[in-house]
Formats: sequence, structure tokens, C-alpha cells
Amino acid sequence: MRVALVATSLRLAGAEKQFVYIARALFAAGIQTKVFYLGAGDYYQNLLHEAKIPLCHIFHPKRPLFMLTRLIRETLSFRPHAVMASQFGDLIFAGPAGRLCNALVLGGVRSDGFYELRTSGHRSGFLLALAHALIANSYRAKQNLVSKGIDADKIAVLPNVIDLAEFDRRAAAPYPNEVPAGRIPIVAVGTLQPCKRFDRFLEALAVARDREPAIFGVLAGKDLGLRAILEQKARDLGLLPGHVAFLGECHQVPSLLRYSRLLVLCSDYEGFPNVILEAMAAGLSVVTTPAGDAPRIVQEGVTGYVVKTDDTRGLADCICRLAANPGLSAQLGGAGRMRVLRDYNVSCLADRLLAVLRDHADKKRKTSLLRTLNQTKVINESAATGALSAV
Repeated sequence: MRVALVATSLRLAGAEKQFVYIARALFAAGIQTKVFYLGAGDYYQNLLHEAKIPLCHIFHPKRPLFMLTRLIRETLSFRPHAVMASQFGDLIFAGPAGRLCNALVLGGVRSDGFYELRTSGHRSGFLLALAHALIANSYRAKQNLVSKGIDADKIAVLPNVIDLAEFDRRAAAPYPNEVPAGRIPIVAVGTLQPCKRFDRFLEALAVARDREPAIFGVLAGKDLGLRAILEQKARDLGLLPGHVAFLGECHQVPSLLRYSRLLVLCSDYEGFPNVILEAMAAGLSVVTTPAGDAPRIVQEGVTGYVVKTDDTRGLADCICRLAANPGLSAQLGGAGRMRVLRDYNVSCLADRLLAVLRDHADKKRKTSLLRTLNQTKVINESAATGALSAV
């Protein structure tokens, strides 16, 4: 079986990390996997090379038709049974290439669905027509897309996962702790852009500090134009200097989380918030708005709390409760870690992804792909039986 994975970005971000997980899972399952990368050169490109996953780099600035032509030529040579676009917009390249290969074409949906349609604009209908199926990482995205008239049978949900062994290794790395001694670090992580609503985080911190003066805010994320505005807001709220740190883009998020008491997510919208998985993997309790699938991931009162979108006071109450009670925070964080281990571990990804491929190959009568998938399933099951017999 051959699967082509197409991406225009491999930058250090959640959607790109999940793309790499998919590539590794397919490769480890014995499937001939090849990545076609149409970007300038990013963080995860090196990791794919290290994992020995075949990668074809196609990049010609401002020459999209040339890139598409070369991608079509390369994919025709590879003869994939399935072509997967990392993100919805990548279908502009992956779709034509996959269709010309007579492959099953799948497009990734990594935000809330509305975002994909909005940013693709007038091209949305064309991209939807190119894809045989969409793979969303959240039920919220599927719900939103269906509300726009897209056939529910065309949309599969494949939740994000995390490689716990890799995460634990990175979390154990030394971290230059910027939190003053005796303070309680409350962290928020994400790119500094409007939808993340870090203004809510700052407002809740200011309210919480009136009751728990030891609280110290940490905001980590690449600046996409809002840092100066957020810093001014922090000054206006009395948080700067001395009560909040702006770290900028952080390459050590796992170890940062290990040094924190809890994670706060304040977004207006999300798909599947990857940072929540990382926080739970680090054993942190989580306080979140009901953005995307956050209410599905965070179990109220078990692994954290879900507060109403604009309830600054409620957000501050949860922060204070967990800051003042480290035992409760550790209890919720431990439950979160167990939930990640059970439901969101990368070890489950290959089986779930192959099930999605099998389902849509059947729906689209891709008999060659379906036959190959069934053979792959038999081989994998035989290998597993043999391994158990050896034990």
C-alpha cells in the first residue's frame, strides 16, 4: 500500500506536529509512505528525515503552477492508493495530483471548519469537490461543516494524539525557569493572534491576583502582531512589571509545562486544542473556554474546568481554586495524564487512520485500495498474533 502525504507547511505548530505523527504511524505500520513538502524549509522537515521517511521537497516561490506540475509528475511516479492533504488549503495541490493518480483524496481540517471555509474563500467549493473525504480533528469542526451543507458521510473525525514517550523526554530537559521564587506559575500557550483571546487570560490573572498574590502568569507563543497590545494591557492591569512574563515563541513547551501549576486556554474558537493534550500529558489541570472540542477533552471537575467564553470572574475563580490547592490541582492533573494515556496516545493512531481509509475506500468503491487495506489488516493481525505467541 502506498500513501502520499502533501503539506505546504512543516513549521513548529500543532497541525504540523499531527501531520508528522500520521506520517510516522503509517511508516511504522509498514505502509509505503512518502511526504511531498511544498514549503520553504521548516522545523519538522528535519524530524521526517531523522525518521527516515521518504520526502520529496518541491518549492519554487511564486510559481504555484510549476510546483503543481512537478507534484503531479512525482505522484504519478509514486502511484499512491491514497493522497492526504495536511490541511484543507493544501488540497489545491494534493487534490489534482490525487485525482490524476485515481487515488482516494483526503483533506485535513485542523481548525473549526468555519476557519477553513473562510480562509479558502471562493476556492472552498472547488477544494471540497476535489476531496473524496475530509479528516477533521474535532467533532466541532464536523458539526460546523455539516451546518454549511457538507455531507456528514464525507467527514471523518480523527482526534489529535500525542507521543507520550517523546513528550516525557522533552519535559525532562532543563528549563530556564523565569518564574520568581515563591510564585505560582499559571501558563497560557499559543500564537499571539486575536482568536486566542489572551486578553481574557490577562484580565483573569489580574482578578485572581487580588485573592492569591503569589500567582504569576506565563504567556508563551509566537507574536503574530498582538504582543505590544497585550503587553500594554498587562501594564494597564498592573501585571507588568513583575507579575507576568511574555516568553515569545517557545521551543521547550513540555519542560515549561512541567514547571507550571495549571494551563489556561481562553480561545474564541479551536478545532482540537493540541496544547490541552500537552498540558494533560504533563500532569497539569486545565481551565478552558468551550472552544472546539475542549469540553470533550477536559472532563469537568475530573481533569479540569470548562468556563463560559466571556466569564472572566469564573475563569479567575478556577485559577484561584487550583492555585490555592496544589493537592486538587495534582489530582486533576493525574487524571488528565491517565486520560491521555488511555484515549489520545499515538499508539492508537495507525489503526484509527487505517479504519478511516477503509471506510472511505468502501464508500467511494476504491476496490484496489480496499483490497490492499484488507491485506494490510490481515498481515498486521498475523504479526500481532505471532508476537503474542512468542511471548
